[in-house]
Amino acid sequence: MRSRIGYALFSAAAVVSVLQLPLPNAKAQSTPTLAPYTSCQFPDGLQVAGVTPLAPGITSREVDTDSGPRQIDLEAGMRVMFAYPETDFFANVKAESLPAANYPRLKRYLLDDFRHLANGNKVNTAMHFPLNGFEIHGLDREKLEGSVLGIYLLFDDPAHVVTTIYLLNQEPKDRKFQTIAEYAALRDRFLASYTACIRANQKNAR
Repeated sequence: MRSRIGYALFSAAAVVSVLQLPLPNAKAQSTPTLAPYTSCQFPDGLQVAGVTPLAPGITSREVDTDSGPRQIDLEAGMRVMFAYPETDFFANVKAESLPAANYPRLKRYLLDDFRHLANGNKVNTAMHFPLNGFEIHGLDREKLEGSVLGIYLLFDDPAHVVTTIYLLNQEPKDRKFQTIAEYAALRDRFLASYTACIRANQKNAR
């Protein structure tokens, strides 16, 4: 059984963001801009385990910043779940298309939220960007504890798309990694492979 995703370390708003599942059988609120994020193959066996559109009627979400809550306007969104065979979920990915006119301000809010979440957590300064053309920001736990081990933001400025990646922890028997070093290696491989896949899908869609 797939485990319910929690997010105890970073913030209550993040818990809501991760757990806010779209309505079943909902009409997709997506665009061709997000299609490249939903179909990828990986050489190490990682697979797309599910794709769910943003539910009708959801046009924004709230994030926390040091200056208070901020609203992120949404034009479309897709949730993509990833898992290795015979394991529980490895990554919960939200790709969101933001209004072009408000994109600079909304991106600033999202970075403010990232800095807010980073308080007391380990920011990944070894991850250099651009990564396959994406601006990337990430933070991780330093131990295998809690339900989420890392958060990574990918910004595709020309497309006005932000991708939030939650890298998940599971019971030892249900996960691909057993040490923090193994987690970091899978994380880096996933980020490199996924961003390369998105770029290839975008190129093929033209």
